[in-house]
Amino acid sequence: MKINLKNGESMSFTKKFPMNVFEIQDTLDRLKIPDDKPIVRFEISEYDNMDFPFELCLRDFSADIYRLNLFAERLEKLDSSEMTAFRSLLKINPESSFEDILKMTYGLDSVMIYPCSDCRELGEMVIENDLMPEIENCSNEILELLDREKVGRLMREREGGVFINERYCVTSGYEPPNINIEIGRPENCFFRLLIAPDSTKKEQSHWVTLPCERAKLFEIYDGVCLEFQSSLPSVQFSDTHQIGKLNELSECLSHLYHGNFVKLKAVMESENIYEISDVIDCIDRLDEYQFDRNIFNQSDFGRAYLLKNIHKNFDFSAVEDMNLCDFGRVILERKQGEITSYGAISGRGQELYSFLTVQPEQQLDEDVEEDMEEDLEPEIGGISL
Repeated sequence: MKINLKNGESMSFTKKFPMNVFEIQDTLDRLKIPDDKPIVRFEISEYDNMDFPFELCLRDFSADIYRLNLFAERLEKLDSSEMTAFRSLLKINPESSFEDILKMTYGLDSVMIYPCSDCRELGEMVIENDLMPEIENCSNEILELLDREKVGRLMREREGGVFINERYCVTSGYEPPNINIEIGRPENCFFRLLIAPDSTKKEQSHWVTLPCERAKLFEIYDGVCLEFQSSLPSVQFSDTHQIGKLNELSECLSHLYHGNFVKLKAVMESENIYEISDVIDCIDRLDEYQFDRNIFNQSDFGRAYLLKNIHKNFDFSAVEDMNLCDFGRVILERKQGEITSYGAISGRGQELYSFLTVQPEQQLDEDVEEDMEEDLEPEIGGISL
């Protein structure tokens, strides 16, 4: 399922759920939301989820992203009958909170489902099976005179039933499960690898997390990597003979505080770094870059640049609502930086918010132009004009 995630008015993007834990953490970094308080705002678009219950679309929700991911996992595993039952519950409880909707994915077998598409067919089934006390002792002649649609409508009102996908669902028998859904936080690692002895023995595969002790690397070296999960989205890994280098990278990452970890991802995106050895080199020179995680776009950067460089008495409200996209773009180009998915990153050896100064070559050209203008000044009677 595709979900549109939001952070204020400036940041929104669509992600496909469910995700693995590294993808969730990277999404939080892109949204600039701390992992210890991972509450996200989101909307389920009807255009990206045509087979999804319409009752959930076009509503604004707020939830822990790990619970949102669990919800996506639960929906993905529902069979056709369970999805029908789930949709029937949504139909009679359209204003349910996200927490209640999550719980609705449990205990769906208590919703009885019958193959009826409307009240007339339901009435026919009720009469044929003597499902109402009023008609139990009626003769066949009397039963033939009954209005099937009215009988079906009365039955639906009594049971709180709804029609979904050519099915009749009895929602009155459903009771929200008395459960407390606990979401554990992920273990502290940077890479997960599903390793098998060889490609013909996938049933013997097992997960390995990095960093790990050197002794464990030997069992990976000659194995086959069936799946690779990474906390660094652009890192590529397919050759298990590189496992020692990947573990070395994991050790390096374990010494970074989270702000520098996000900064590393910004530099990697800006400079298209994906080789393991290049990432290790990049970590060693992170101090050569400046990073502002609070910048969403070029206009934001332009406004931040002005705020840091304009005189303190300047009335900043004059430009507060101004679109400074072009200004921010030009400044960033001079700084050899860019806006990444994680914020604004400078070029190597550059400062994001320092004054722009005339470059030596540019100053030399301007001095030459001034000298030429002085030499070309006309003189009349020995007096320069």
